[in-house]
Amino acid sequence: MRYRFRCEYLGSAFFGWQEQNEAGQTKFITVQSALQNAFQIALRTPIKLTGSGRTDTGVHARGQCVHFDYDGELDAEKVVRSINGLTERKVRIRNLERCDDNFHARHDATSRYYQYTIFTRPVALMREYGWECGSLKLDVCAMEREAKSFVGEHDFIRFCIPRNDGKSTLCTLTEFSLEHVNDYTIRFHIRGNRFLHRQVRAMVGTLFDIGRGRYPEGTVNEIFAERFKGERTWAPPQGLVLEDVLY
Repeated sequence: MRYRFRCEYLGSAFFGWQEQNEAGQTKFITVQSALQNAFQIALRTPIKLTGSGRTDTGVHARGQCVHFDYDGELDAEKVVRSINGLTERKVRIRNLERCDDNFHARHDATSRYYQYTIFTRPVALMREYGWECGSLKLDVCAMEREAKSFVGEHDFIRFCIPRNDGKSTLCTLTEFSLEHVNDYTIRFHIRGNRFLHRQVRAMVGTLFDIGRGRYPEGTVNEIFAERFKGERTWAPPQGLVLEDVLY
């Protein structure tokens, strides 16, 4: 039988989502390995979890979708309580339910939704959940105009760290908008069918360079066309949250 659930986690507590093995041993504590250990204790059998996508070290999630197979009926509420009691408040699961045996958390996803938060003044309370840029003044209007260049289907090979796995680097973004949360908080809303390794952080970093006047508007299209030769900023991971995955 196949089951699925949603989970959220504090990215700074883990070395990314995906389990990392070396000679059969877990090298780092990842979200996947922490949850698999908890499920093995709760269900008394090894469980292999499959997430909707990988998140990098330090990246948070609120709506990661995960599936697994288990030979038997589960008391969903009891299992959720057990798992959440074993994960030290750094990761939480919810909405555990039976699903179609052919459902796949990654392959069946049609859209993924991320948020990225920037603080334009020094902050203390929310530093783990955003990029603190000090007192730097950003041209938010220029960033907002430039963000529209990402919408549509593009080859994002220049906005990622390629995994050299032979897979396509074409992605379709349906939204890249900015929200003025308050006078010192900017939040990006980014939706697309798929995302490459560190793609969102590369895109946000480019908009940051344009907002601070390092590069002019039009830089995104110059990068797409492989005419850009300058150095670029990569946004740090703590401002990024995987908010939702749609099916």
